Amino acid sequence: MMNNILVVDDEAIQRRVLASMIRRALPASQVWEASNGKAALELMHSQPMDVVFTDIRMPIMDGLDFIEKLKQSFTGVKIIILSGFRYFEYAQRAIQLGAYDYLLKPIKEESITEILARVRETIDRDRAQQLENERIKRQLTSTMSVYYDQLLRDWITHGIGGAKFQEMKEHFSLRARGTVLVSRLIGEELLIGQGDSASRVSSMMISRMESCLQQVGLSVSFFKEDKSHMITVLTYDGPGPALESLTELAHRFREQMLARQGIVLTIGIGGPCGELSGRGRDSYREAVEAASFRYFLTADSVIPYSAVAGRIRSMHYDLLKEEEALKEAIRMMKSDLITATLDKLFSRLLEGGFPYPDQWLKSFLRTVYGIATVIKDLMEEQKYKQLLSETESSLSRCADVLEFKDRLTAILLEFMNILRSNRSNLHESMIEKCIAYIDSHYMEDLSLEIVAGRFFFSPNYLSSFFKNHLGMTFSKYLSHIRLKKAVELLKSTDMKVYEIASRVGFKDDKYFYRVFRGRFGLTPDEYRRNLLVEGKARE
Repeated sequence: MMNNILVVDDEAIQRRVLASMIRRALPASQVWEASNGKAALELMHSQPMDVVFTDIRMPIMDGLDFIEKLKQSFTGVKIIILSGFRYFEYAQRAIQLGAYDYLLKPIKEESITEILARVRETIDRDRAQQLENERIKRQLTSTMSVYYDQLLRDWITHGIGGAKFQEMKEHFSLRARGTVLVSRLIGEELLIGQGDSASRVSSMMISRMESCLQQVGLSVSFFKEDKSHMITVLTYDGPGPALESLTELAHRFREQMLARQGIVLTIGIGGPCGELSGRGRDSYREAVEAASFRYFLTADSVIPYSAVAGRIRSMHYDLLKEEEALKEAIRMMKSDLITATLDKLFSRLLEGGFPYPDQWLKSFLRTVYGIATVIKDLMEEQKYKQLLSETESSLSRCADVLEFKDRLTAILLEFMNILRSNRSNLHESMIEKCIAYIDSHYMEDLSLEIVAGRFFFSPNYLSSFFKNHLGMTFSKYLSHIRLKKAVELLKSTDMKVYEIASRVGFKDDKYFYRVFRGRFGLTPDEYRRNLLVEGKARE
């Protein structure tokens, strides 16, 4: 398309006639006029032209000088020379300088129409080719970018061969030594997803990080496949930056992203690598771990691995005691007891160090599933499964331990409310009497019928009573009490397992083994051995 056309000629009449012919041929185009080459150049600096018709012999700046200067400053402009027969050699010179074509004077209108059609076709073809070239260039750039991004990911997570590492090192001009940083997004995963907006945010994060680190070394940044965090490899010669300086620069980057984009980041800093090709993966793993411990270090936003390495310990805690206490608090409708028990449990688990966050979550989920049995018999199976699924999802999404504690407390209070809503109008003292009797006679040959007779109830009434008021059947509650006493004897005595089974009311030790394993996933002997191992580990 030709939007702007310029006619340059010192003869005003000839210039205006030619301009009129062009306007008739292309009514949608705007036609401009200039009396010499200098005036034409000045005009073109403020108004770009698609096509220029120019005479050769003009004052101030003739056509040839004009063409030469025009070619130096403007690209893509189609130049058509206006020439008489006696100046034809000038037209040939103009073609050599890059003119598109020439017209001999006097100019005929059909000649104008014809040459404008050819120019338009050429311009359209050139622009189509330019667009195709740009598309190919973008595609090639994108393909190479994807290739090297994947090469970086493979290196930092799995390792790559020497030849590929050398290729990557040369491409990014990496130095011999380095440190890996991981910038983890907190609750902002949607910002780094798909689409142009997400791409701009990703590019901005990479640019900002590399700008912040440029004073201490050369860095390259890229995103993990799931976009959950950005990986930055800072490389340098010599000993590298002090940890305090690197931490300060990471804080600066984090503050910039928060101020400009509202993105909340936790940044983990791995240990320095003396040799990037092999140790890079170790530094990355350390950076990931360091960032993950923001779960417990809720006040910290930039966490060097060296600050947490000595405080990490695996989670092998026995939560059975607290599980039973929380179940009891729920049955007793004691919300303050639920809160107090959780406070003590969290203090005990976090005293002197931190478990891995995924171990923490798994251990608590097992405990919550155990506690949920107090309401299992009060709900339809599908609703019960849905409740457990929602509970797991809610706890898994917590950003830190404080949020986790609040949600866990709310979940247990919800369990208590479900139990409360299903209780009948029986007096609380009657509940306490039934429980007290079973708690003191569990070792005897109890049955639903015996206890019902003791309190002058029908067996059916007592069965319904247990389901509605305790959230479990009579037999389950009796088995629960007996197993609780059995665990206490396993911990505190050297009695044989079959002796313990008999002591707590199981007449068949094989049945005791089966019930115990169904409840704890371990045999009584295995449970006792684990207690011994954990006791030695604490020593």
